[in-house]
Amino acid sequence: MTQLRKRALGRGLEALLPSVDPAEPGQVASVDVDRIEPNPHQPRREWDEADLRSLSDSIREQGILQPLVLRKQGLRFQVIAGERRLRAARMAGLKEVPAVIREATDSQMLAWALVENIQRRDLGPLEKAEAFSRLSTTFSLTQEEMGRQTGLDRSTVSNLMRLLELPDPVKTMLRDGRLAMGHGRALLALHDARTIETAAALAVSRDMSVRQLEEHVRRASRQPAARKAQKPVALAVADLQEKLTRRLAARVRIRDRGGRGSMIVEYSSLSDLERILEMIGG
Repeated sequence: MTQLRKRALGRGLEALLPSVDPAEPGQVASVDVDRIEPNPHQPRREWDEADLRSLSDSIREQGILQPLVLRKQGLRFQVIAGERRLRAARMAGLKEVPAVIREATDSQMLAWALVENIQRRDLGPLEKAEAFSRLSTTFSLTQEEMGRQTGLDRSTVSNLMRLLELPDPVKTMLRDGRLAMGHGRALLALHDARTIETAAALAVSRDMSVRQLEEHVRRASRQPAARKAQKPVALAVADLQEKLTRRLAARVRIRDRGGRGSMIVEYSSLSDLERILEMIGG
């Protein structure tokens, strides 16, 4: 692992990750591709076929320049790092691939796969959000810690994880690329699942830019006729609800019954809850 990668990870996960420096002498071996299984903790769900074909052509001409990193499981092996190279090698018809064998626990496998994929530029926003969620749940990391360990701002981590609040049909649109992360963020300003799904479908059908969708969401959120019909107290409560939603970067619902009631603040993970409590306490 390079010094740059170590600094990007920070101390929290560095102790979990196995050493994977392929430059160590005497550690590279040829392994039968039929004995290699994918990383069971791989967060990536979609693979670009054109990209794999391009890499496959390169491997067919030049071979694999960087060995895979594997762990042994009985008579077989599992990928720690390099599943994209493995897939491309199979497409190229290779029977064996160069690999470095390392010992790794399930926790190490999960940590490595999540961090490696989060740092890939071509990973989709929803896949990154799911990876951060698993990191947060499995290793009890805050959004600030995860951001520090992956080289991202805490606000970026928070915005990504909030995408998990979207309805499933909208998540599918994000996953297959019909919507971008900016579209997802804009849709989160709408608080009703059906309204979000309708706006998302409209954005896809009209090929809206993020700015166009944001303007559509602003118009849909105003609802001038409904707000004029509200009583002054109800209008004040609605304004407070909107202010709290913006302030906490989380969905807030206030239920008022004659000056008394309840307030519900939604959160996407334990680390998100910790962030909200810190803001309230501050």
